[in-house]
Amino acid sequence: MVTGTASGAAEIMGISQPAVSRLIDALEESLSITLFDRRTGRMVPTLEAELFYAELQNAFAGYDRLVAAAEDIRLGRRGSLHIASMPALGLNFLPDAIARFREVQPNVKIRYDLQLSMRVEEWVASQQVDLGLAEFPFERPGIERENFCEVPYVMAMPADHRLSGRSVVTPGDLEGERMVSLSPETVARRLLDSCLAEAGVTPQFVCETTYAAGVCALVMRRQGIGLTDLFTATDFAGTGIVFRRFEPEMLFRVGVLYPRHLPRSRAAGEFMTTLRAKRNELISGVQHLLAI
Repeated sequence: MVTGTASGAAEIMGISQPAVSRLIDALEESLSITLFDRRTGRMVPTLEAELFYAELQNAFAGYDRLVAAAEDIRLGRRGSLHIASMPALGLNFLPDAIARFREVQPNVKIRYDLQLSMRVEEWVASQQVDLGLAEFPFERPGIERENFCEVPYVMAMPADHRLSGRSVVTPGDLEGERMVSLSPETVARRLLDSCLAEAGVTPQFVCETTYAAGVCALVMRRQGIGLTDLFTATDFAGTGIVFRRFEPEMLFRVGVLYPRHLPRSRAAGEFMTTLRAKRNELISGVQHLLAI
C-alpha cells in the first residue's frame, strides 16, 4: 500500500519478495477478500484493500494511544482521584493544591468533598474516597493514616481588640470575654473547653459554628474573638483581624487517611507530593500572621 510493489515492501520489511507475496496470499485467503489486482504486472490495491487499510491505520493509531495511555497511567498522568477533606483545609488550601497538581497532571480527573472530620473518617473506612484529610483522633478500623501536620491553634480577634497588643493570649485573659466558637462536637472545642475548665475561666460564648472559617467571619464582624487553625487564619489574613498565640498550646493535628484494603494509585501518590509541598510553604510563611 505504501510502496506500490512487492519488492518495495520486501525492502522495508527486511524479507524476500516471495515472502511478501506469500504473506499477501495468506491474508487474502484468511479474509476472503481480494486485496490487490495483479493483472497489470503491478500490485494495484482494490477498493476493498483501501477500506481495509484505512481500518488498519485506525487500529495502529489505537495501539499507539494505548501505549501512550499506559505510560500516562504508569506516571500518574491519567485516572481519577476522589478526596474528602475537613473544611479547614478544603476551602482554599486544597483547591490551591489541586490547581498546582493539574498544571502538571491535567488528565487526572479530581473530585473533592467537604465534610466534618468524623464523616471523612467514615467515608475513608467505607472506601468511598481515595484519601481523606481529617483531624485527629481517629477511631474507626479499616483506615491507614499518616501525620500531615501538627500546628498550634491561634486566637483570632479584631485588629483593635484589647488583647491584640499581646503576643500570647492565656485562659485568664478570656474571663467574661465574648467568644465565637466551633461547635461542641469538634476537636478544637473539646480542647478549649477542657483548658478553660482547668483554669476555672468562663467566657461568654455568643455564637457557635461548625466551620473555622465561620469563626473568623464572625470575628471579622466583631462578634467576639475565637480559636482557629493556621490554615484558616491564612485565608483571613488582611481582612481586619489579627491572630495571636494561645497558651497552653493546643495542637491542630491533621492526618491523611487511606482505605486500608484499597491499593493507592500513582495519581494519589503524586497528589500527596504536591499537597505536602503546599503545606510546607504555608507553615513556613505563617510567622508574619502572629507578629504584633
